[in-house]
Amino acid sequence: MPRQSDRIANYSIDVRLDPDRAVVSGTEVLEWKNTTGLPQTTFPFHLYHNAWKNNRSTYAKENGWNFYRGEMSPDDYGYTNVRRVTLLERTREVDITSTFTYIQPDDINAEDQTVFQVVSPRAVRPGEVMRMRIEFETKQPAPISRTGKIRTYHFFAQWFPKIGVWSNGAWNCHQFHANTEFFADYGVYDVRITLPSDYLIGATGGIPKEVQRNDHGTTTHRFVQADVHDFAWLASPELVIEKRTFSHAVPEAGEHPDRHHALRDVTVILVLQPHHTPLAERYFDATFKALRYYGEWYGEYPYDCVTVVDPANGSRSGGMEYPTLFTGGASLFASKRSPSPESVTVHEFGHQFWYGLIGNNEFEEAWLDEGFNTYSQDRVLLRGWDDGSAISTWRATRSFFGGPGASSYVGIPHAFEEVPVIRMATGNLELRRWGNYDVMARRGWDYYQTYGTNSYTKPAMSLHTLERYLGEETMYRVMRTYHHRFRFKHPTSRDFISVVNEMSGKDLTWFFDNTWFSSDLFDYKVEAITNTRMPEPAGRFDWNGRDSLSPVPSEGKFVSEVVIKRDGGAIAPVDVRVIFEDGKELRESWDGKYRWKKFTYTGNASVRSAEVDPDKKLLMDVNWNNNSKVVGVSEPSLAARKYGAKFLFWVQSYFDLASYWQ
Repeated sequence: MPRQSDRIANYSIDVRLDPDRAVVSGTEVLEWKNTTGLPQTTFPFHLYHNAWKNNRSTYAKENGWNFYRGEMSPDDYGYTNVRRVTLLERTREVDITSTFTYIQPDDINAEDQTVFQVVSPRAVRPGEVMRMRIEFETKQPAPISRTGKIRTYHFFAQWFPKIGVWSNGAWNCHQFHANTEFFADYGVYDVRITLPSDYLIGATGGIPKEVQRNDHGTTTHRFVQADVHDFAWLASPELVIEKRTFSHAVPEAGEHPDRHHALRDVTVILVLQPHHTPLAERYFDATFKALRYYGEWYGEYPYDCVTVVDPANGSRSGGMEYPTLFTGGASLFASKRSPSPESVTVHEFGHQFWYGLIGNNEFEEAWLDEGFNTYSQDRVLLRGWDDGSAISTWRATRSFFGGPGASSYVGIPHAFEEVPVIRMATGNLELRRWGNYDVMARRGWDYYQTYGTNSYTKPAMSLHTLERYLGEETMYRVMRTYHHRFRFKHPTSRDFISVVNEMSGKDLTWFFDNTWFSSDLFDYKVEAITNTRMPEPAGRFDWNGRDSLSPVPSEGKFVSEVVIKRDGGAIAPVDVRVIFEDGKELRESWDGKYRWKKFTYTGNASVRSAEVDPDKKLLMDVNWNNNSKVVGVSEPSLAARKYGAKFLFWVQSYFDLASYWQ
């Protein structure tokens, strides 16, 4: 494919697998282009597998020292050992192994060996390409953190020395933490892997460029993939591999015909466990739908292949993303009523766009891929299924709880048809429980038990909320513009906010100050409704310009007051719907800044009910139960209806999801 990225970090890797020892050994040649604008002599590298080298690594420390939660044998640990580092000059080779040093840029844990650095005897000038050969050996651990060996199944992720990223005037090369993922520059990967000939393989790049039969019962598979920032692979003699072609060159006209774009054909390679072959159709269906919707919304998937891996049972490699390859996951007895494997397939494919093509720093801003992808996944699941599966029941749940007449008086507002009910309900409960512990905009290892909340739930809910404030069309332009502008780059939160302001024509800094950069919670409520009948006239009045004690006919008017209160610390403008006994409805707007706001009405009809945020724009409000009041309905009665409906919702959700846990 045509050159897409700056191709700063390019790797040629040649390794051999010893399956009995669970070890790969060989060499990599790194070609690194100096785009920093400065001479460089010191080069840091990640050694992610050393997180499992011992129980004193930073990863182990953050996992409570025993990251396997049980007894371990010496063979259960993993590592990457660097044997030699050689600088490849034009006319000579310089051994710089003696400069090899482990460093700990994030903490003072001297026993953590997940980052090392080497020093060149001469500076690499701006614009120059540095070539370095590294001889290494990687031992697979027992299955952990989406890598490792179990039985004859080998999954290799983050398995080779990877150079850090020069960012904001310094090297960015964090240690491997328990709650962080990855960050790397784009480049070309040319990888040769030698395996026993009876082993099948799946890898980044999809279809091998070369397959060479060797002596002694081995085969070398060569994969080449340009414009990616990582390379992962798996091998086992017990795999089933199927291939199909996604073709969507002439899409059907849908709800938004102007959004449909011609998409390229993509070869989808499905690597299955033999006992999961009945799930093949569901894996392909979910992947095809994800290719369609992500492509139409954000731009076509630019690679020729994508490999979908159904992981081995117990391998702990499910539900993870790598360039042109991702792992799914499903129960052996997954029924049509379970969201497995569809949900995880859509999510992990989506990471081809959010983190694969948009290369944000997952160490420092994980929400830019996890949150954005969760938001996108929600939208695919809503549009892609309407066949009685568990995915489609997210829509059906709305009808189970009634239409617009039910409104928020039963606690499951009717306005959520564009957000899966499971995300809506669990998301708000999660925000209520954990949302005020941490500001979302923190490094992944700095959270207090809130990595999931602040990387997945809160950013996804914030994007759904933003869409409701901007409108679907504007949000579409925001997301597509951001994705196109920063493909194959390393954008930050500030880059996204700039695009939001540009495409909306509004300064929405207030929105992000109250969501991404605050731990305050949204909670708007109807505090009180009072209706007071105006008294009969008594005393002196100026009627027609004359002082008079004559009584005037009573018009039976009411003075009604509706008080809206902000219980949370976060601020957003909200609408208020007021309904009178004669059926009249009024809409009010409030900037939401002060702690409370009173609306006063005088008329022949009293107020019957009031609701704050009736259109449910503010999805991040942590307590929908207080968003409305109805005159004459006691609080205990209202609460019983609300919580009773929620209980029924959870019962239904449990049975829908039960087969996933078989």
